[in-house]
Amino acid sequence: MLALVAGLTIRLYFLQVMSGSIYAQEASQSILRTKSIPAPRGNIFDRNGKLLVKNITSPAVAVDPRIVATNKEVLETLSEKLNIPYDEIVKKVDKSNISYLERVILKQNIDYETMIYLKENSNSLPGVEIIDVFFRDYEYGSIASHVLGYIGEIDEEKLKMKKYSVGYEGGDQIGLTGIEEVYEDILKGTKGKITYEVDPHGKPKSIVEEVPYIAGNDLYITIDIDLQKVVEELLSSSIIAIRERKVPKSEDYFKAPGGAVVVLSAKTGEVLAMASYPTFDPSVFTGGISVSDWKYLNDPKNDFPLNNRAVMSFASGSVFKIVTAYGGLSEEVISENSVESCSGVWYGLGRDFPKYCWAKSGHGSLNILGAIKYSCDIYFYNVGYGLFVKNNNTGELLQKYARIFGFGSKTGVDLHYEDGGLVPDKKWKKEFFKDQKGNSVWFPGDTVNMSIGQGDALATPLQMAQAYSIIANRGLKYTPHFIKEVKDAEGNTFLDPASTSYEDLNLNKDYLELIEKGLGLVVSQGTAARRFTNFPIKEIPVAGKTGTAEVLGKQDYGWFATYAPIGNPEYIIVGMLEQAGGGSSSVAPIAEKIYEYLFNINSK
Repeated sequence: MLALVAGLTIRLYFLQVMSGSIYAQEASQSILRTKSIPAPRGNIFDRNGKLLVKNITSPAVAVDPRIVATNKEVLETLSEKLNIPYDEIVKKVDKSNISYLERVILKQNIDYETMIYLKENSNSLPGVEIIDVFFRDYEYGSIASHVLGYIGEIDEEKLKMKKYSVGYEGGDQIGLTGIEEVYEDILKGTKGKITYEVDPHGKPKSIVEEVPYIAGNDLYITIDIDLQKVVEELLSSSIIAIRERKVPKSEDYFKAPGGAVVVLSAKTGEVLAMASYPTFDPSVFTGGISVSDWKYLNDPKNDFPLNNRAVMSFASGSVFKIVTAYGGLSEEVISENSVESCSGVWYGLGRDFPKYCWAKSGHGSLNILGAIKYSCDIYFYNVGYGLFVKNNNTGELLQKYARIFGFGSKTGVDLHYEDGGLVPDKKWKKEFFKDQKGNSVWFPGDTVNMSIGQGDALATPLQMAQAYSIIANRGLKYTPHFIKEVKDAEGNTFLDPASTSYEDLNLNKDYLELIEKGLGLVVSQGTAARRFTNFPIKEIPVAGKTGTAEVLGKQDYGWFATYAPIGNPEYIIVGMLEQAGGGSSSVAPIAEKIYEYLFNINSK
């Protein structure tokens, strides 16, 4: 007994005296708990300071997993009131593994009736609370939704990514598409934190430290929301009207599933408007998108509203002819005065391989101005063939000039998921048809087809706008962009990208001016003249090019690319409509109406 008492005494002396300070420090640390305070994202404004996206607070249901995990009755009530499967709630709660003061958010943006019920029955729902969370409110509804994008809750996969490794945790809202995603680092705020002193059971006793959050920075973008609204309304109304038209010489109606329009500032590359149809309402993602809404947005029969067609690739048709024209002039395949004859059919590849002009009766003798003015296919067949046979196509000259004008690579616009288009060449064809040896060789006809924007060449509406900007700016290649200015929560500007990014391609200005002259004739006398009958062309000269792309198994795609005024360009406009017929009848009228708005012209 004496030995036992002596041992206990020595042990107590060691614990209380020798190691007392160590255990005291550990004890003080163990009674402090810290939880983070979410920070609101920055607002988004248009170029004129009009508020596009702001933050609002919204009620959400949060639970303490340690309390509710073992309470079947509470879990069943939550499942019923929140319309969430019971097993899903159990899985989310069991997976949390968090401390007492941290919470698991089960559902955000709950309706008023649910909120009242949960508050009134709080005594019978231990571990359940209503909290406020920040959500995005879209002042203009679906307008500019493809540009602005939407936010959503970060998932486990993203939390493992380096980009989200610091400052993020489960339940955080992040940008998932559009500007919200690209400028996540600018828009997200800095979280605050509260440190509590808790009792041995983990319940709060007092606040030891409180660090307030810092709201995200405000972003000003180049979009003019009033112009954006006009462009979207014109695009949607035109598509709906086209669906009521019959395809010429057919009983079928045009399908016109979608389209896009891009408006750039000619002098800076700023994106003033970018419309894609069909569109969507980003507010459906607020608080988590429903299964039915997600299914609708991804159902092929609804023509994929989430797709931004302005940065997707399509067959371009005759709007591509500016590349062939410049390449032909630069390689001296043609000159300003050289003339080609169009009889409606071309046998340049042999009598067994006739190729036709869109004008079956032909255009007669044409120089380059007439060829652009009337969009003569046969003239450009000759140019394309001339580029092919020069040096036996060793330099793939048409592809070379296509890439100079920006085709086949991304424009560099500050949007994710931009397509780079396709400039097909010998290497591509060999790889693409590696299992079909007979089709893997690049033939003269491939270059001839590509010379009028047909074949396998693909371009995005934004790429096409950049290409026409190069013509308008005499060889200066501007990078399309959305960011204009960044301000902190106090309104102080800390990022002002005033310098405009461009590259001087050192192109022949005489050739560019010649092509521009032809583009002016397109609008004043040529294939687009009927669409500009009531437009003051003499006061505001317009350059433009119509395009009709043939796509196997589908109706024709319509294009129109344009800029104005000639000589001092302010705006670049490119429109594309899927399966809507020729560009002159389907797209040029949209551009004309946009010009009326931009130049404040009253339509007659």
